[in-house]
Amino acid sequence: MRKGFTAVELMIGLIIMSLLLTALYRTFSATRRNAAEIVANHSINDDLDRTLLRITDDIRESNLIVPGFPAAVEPMEVGTLVTSKNNKLKFEKFLYDYSKDPTTLAAGEVNYTKNEITYYLEPEDDQDPNSPWTLQRSLRPYNNKIQPEDSQATVYTILRGIRECVFYRLNEQHTSGGGNVYIRLKLTRIDAEDETKKYSNEITIYVKER
Repeated sequence: MRKGFTAVELMIGLIIMSLLLTALYRTFSATRRNAAEIVANHSINDDLDRTLLRITDDIRESNLIVPGFPAAVEPMEVGTLVTSKNNKLKFEKFLYDYSKDPTTLAAGEVNYTKNEITYYLEPEDDQDPNSPWTLQRSLRPYNNKIQPEDSQATVYTILRGIRECVFYRLNEQHTSGGGNVYIRLKLTRIDAEDETKKYSNEITIYVKER
């Protein structure tokens, strides 16, 4: 009766075990990498939702969207809109002081203050024509003499890495969508392991002006 294994049998066993362990490791690594990519892709969706919700709430709380910000376009022009420094969304929020009798106000005074809020875009690299964009939000307060108080103005970044963001209105006389503010926002990320693979999400929403 033969006892034990020959050297050849041991070598074959070790080779088979090595192949199995390698296959298991590659499967585990691929699964972990795919999971990381899925999480990263979901973060884009979360960023889009959070940003659009913030802008939507701002618009709904406003009293006036400044004419021309954004500009009105024909429906056929919507597809030609591109991200630009000049494309801005601007509106005003009024804070009324009902404790003041309007008849007692001095000349040039009003019974409210207001905040002028502007959303605008800046390229992350001015020298790169393919640079992603950054969405900024500025707040400029005005006193009860309708004078800007620039010392109290604030600017902060809402979102980075934007591939496309446009604000626009549709001409009222040509469409039932008149009176709405439209926002088209797109984010794109490159696969960490394969630069030829990209994940993009683009959302267009509209908010009815008050």
